Amino acid sequence: MKAARKSAGRVTLAAVAKAAGVSVATVDRVLNGRAAVSGKRMDLVYEAARALNYQGLPALRSRLPVKRPLVRLGVALRRRHNPFWMAVESAIRLAATRCPDADVDLKVVYQANNSPREAASLIRKLAESCQAIALMAPDHGLVSEAVTAVRERGVFTFSLLSDFAIDARRAYLGLDNRKAGRTAAWGAVHTARKPGALTLIVGNYSYLAQEMREAGFRSYIREHQPEFSVAETLAAAESEDDVRSAVERLLDKHPDMVGLYVASGGFEGALHALRRRDMIGRIALVCNELTPSSREAVVERSASMIIATPVDQLAQQLVAEAISTVNGRGDELSKPGPLPFELYISENV
Repeated sequence: MKAARKSAGRVTLAAVAKAAGVSVATVDRVLNGRAAVSGKRMDLVYEAARALNYQGLPALRSRLPVKRPLVRLGVALRRRHNPFWMAVESAIRLAATRCPDADVDLKVVYQANNSPREAASLIRKLAESCQAIALMAPDHGLVSEAVTAVRERGVFTFSLLSDFAIDARRAYLGLDNRKAGRTAAWGAVHTARKPGALTLIVGNYSYLAQEMREAGFRSYIREHQPEFSVAETLAAAESEDDVRSAVERLLDKHPDMVGLYVASGGFEGALHALRRRDMIGRIALVCNELTPSSREAVVERSASMIIATPVDQLAQQLVAEAISTVNGRGDELSKPGPLPFELYISENV
């Protein structure tokens, strides 16, 4: 270190880089403000320059940003490799890196199934290393107990897309699912060829989102379209095979069916069932979330309408709420409004 001073007459960039364990280019960017450098590497450069008594230390000190708070956020998502959930993960990661108010340490895991027991276990596990947690989970006693337990330890839980543990979670982030259901009914009625039977496929009734969408769908028909009837709702696991089988059963039982709302995942199975029966275009099909397959179905007019979550807004809202809650230690009541859902038909995709 002394040799470097003596040979150059002053501390060189190379000497600072060696002491900091970074490249000379990184030191140059920090000292001259040529490009953004992570807070951690900037700290390393500063500490090395201070130890070496670098002549430009006062200027360097003036460039150091104010320390930003660190927020540790854990997110549990569903259905790994599903296009919608992949888009959600990508949007959350982007929102976390672009947040101007804090450094977000993001941990993303995927759920193996839809069980309350797994959701409760994930909540407790994520709470070991995270200050805020977000997930989609069933509204169940086991989940509520886990949310309450981690909140007592200062960890706050956000419900994503389907609400749960209303008395214990921090806030719900997602759509107004009753309005989404009413809008689905409007879409089915206005794209059906004639009055007749309508029906719904849901994924799991333990998710409040499914229950509220069905309630909204039925209420719209009851209030505004008495010439249409709503047949029984079938619950099917969110897989193509299960949804296909459910739709085939409905077609067998209700030959007068003119509209179908798949209020969960797996709508590709509904398309397959309709194709097998040569019913494409004869039944108005409404589905959820904009994905490559749902976009193609609407473009081809195999599906009538898509009700979609604004994924980028959801991610930004989650990160902002987590930071606000952790920084404020949850003292203020948070009541973010529902996100406005997006509608896609053949003319605007």
